[in-house]
Amino acid sequence: MEIAAEPVRLTEEQRRRIEASRLAALERLKRSAAAGTTAESLRLAKCPRTAHPLPPRPCPPPQPLPPPAPPTGFRAVLEVCSPDEFQVTVGRTEGKAFPGEADCLRAVEDCVASAVPFSTTQSQSGHISSVFKLVHYELVLQCLRKLTGVVVQDIPYRTRRAVQNAGTNCGSDKEVDELLMKLPRRLQDALLPFQLEGVKFGLRRQGRCLIADEMGLGKTLQQLQ
Repeated sequence: MEIAAEPVRLTEEQRRRIEASRLAALERLKRSAAAGTTAESLRLAKCPRTAHPLPPRPCPPPQPLPPPAPPTGFRAVLEVCSPDEFQVTVGRTEGKAFPGEADCLRAVEDCVASAVPFSTTQSQSGHISSVFKLVHYELVLQCLRKLTGVVVQDIPYRTRRAVQNAGTNCGSDKEVDELLMKLPRRLQDALLPFQLEGVKFGLRRQGRCLIADEMGLGKTLQQLQ
């Protein structure tokens, strides 16, 4: 016995959904077709590559060369620092690069080391100088003038003659010691080492000297001796 299938009855809501799905599918097909046409037209309208090479880029202008470095050099200043000694200090000179105080003094010492003895001292400001005996002045001056790039500022002749003449009138160490022995022992023991050197300095010059120092360092005591 066969049973006839009853037709499927769709509700109104189902019909609306089916119709909406059909319309959406048609819309997608239209958009796909339109997109394919646009891509094809763009592909056909694309310009072919040119076979001509691009023009070369202009070269940048050459950079100017830096100015040459100035030659190195320094000034050697000779000054009297005691009745029988003079010192050599170094400094800058115009138009030349300064190598530095240490390098300049090393050049001075290397130049005169084989000729005359010397010592090194440092001032309160920190500057270093080389000290030589005044009797070796001419020899040191000749050595310094042989250095390349060095400007020598020497001691005026009259200044050197005045210092040397003053030294000839100084008493000997033996005479100074004899004068010190005449002082009371109590005064001798009261003098500090640097004050004793000041007293000896004055005795060598028969008292013709100027003792200049800061306050409280015993200038009056040295004078009374």
